[in-house]
Amino acid sequence: MQVHYSQDWIVIPLKLSVSLLSFKQDRKGDTIMELAGMTAMVTGAGRGLGREICLAFARAGANVTMYSLLRKELEEMAAGLSNINDEHLIVEGDVSLKHDVVSAVAQTMTRFGGIDVLVNNAGILGPARFLEDTTPEQWEKTLAVNLTGSYLFIREVIPYMIKQGGGTIINIVSGLGQMPFPRLCAYSVSKAGLIQLTRSLSEELKPFNIRVNGIDPGLMDTNLGNDIRLMGPDLLGAELHSRMIEYKEQNILKDPADVAELAVYLASKDSGTITGHIGTMRYYQKQGWKRTGFAD
Repeated sequence: MQVHYSQDWIVIPLKLSVSLLSFKQDRKGDTIMELAGMTAMVTGAGRGLGREICLAFARAGANVTMYSLLRKELEEMAAGLSNINDEHLIVEGDVSLKHDVVSAVAQTMTRFGGIDVLVNNAGILGPARFLEDTTPEQWEKTLAVNLTGSYLFIREVIPYMIKQGGGTIINIVSGLGQMPFPRLCAYSVSKAGLIQLTRSLSEELKPFNIRVNGIDPGLMDTNLGNDIRLMGPDLLGAELHSRMIEYKEQNILKDPADVAELAVYLASKDSGTITGHIGTMRYYQKQGWKRTGFAD
């Protein structure tokens, strides 16, 4: 486990899209810092949705601990965030290892003095094959990262959130956790478990003013999506592979930056008493989320 503070890194220019640099603004054009003074931990922070959530949180004024297994990606993230918000910390570790998780939370408490928001985003696709062709090791690894990792982080932050009078936990789930999907059984089961963990915890933690919600981001244009397409028809099956290629070609994959703005909403006071919800961007719009800066 290694931890590095933002000031230790040399700023490396990153090619950020316009959406990454856009701010939520009020009618006078001033930036609204919805998460000012808050501290957030984000797992799987080095790429894709996790990266976008870190950037969105930093723009909203939060202190951000970025947690990932890949040191190089964390270094690049630290450089990018330095142009937005200097209050961040990077921690390298494995979500499925208890001692790594304990250390990450302890270091966040030492640096920032509290944890207001936890985003369990880290996840792997796991084996893309029928169950009888899935090894016990592949099955266990998928559940360890996608489900047990979230449990370990939640278990570790709960005492601090209770002591400070509340907090917010956001779990990144998947629609595949609620529907049958051949060849992705391990992944689907892990996400189904995370959905039920979200619902159960929301009830357990209500007395402590800790809200727990799940975001189903849908199919996004990320490295994971690209990895899925590269598996080819032999592993994915011809129908699924063709569908994934079609989604990319038709440009209907979601922008993870849009999903990140939803995470900001759920982490902020704007989301009020919402807890125990599992939903897509469209679902949360019906619950009161007003998207800003992005086209529908």
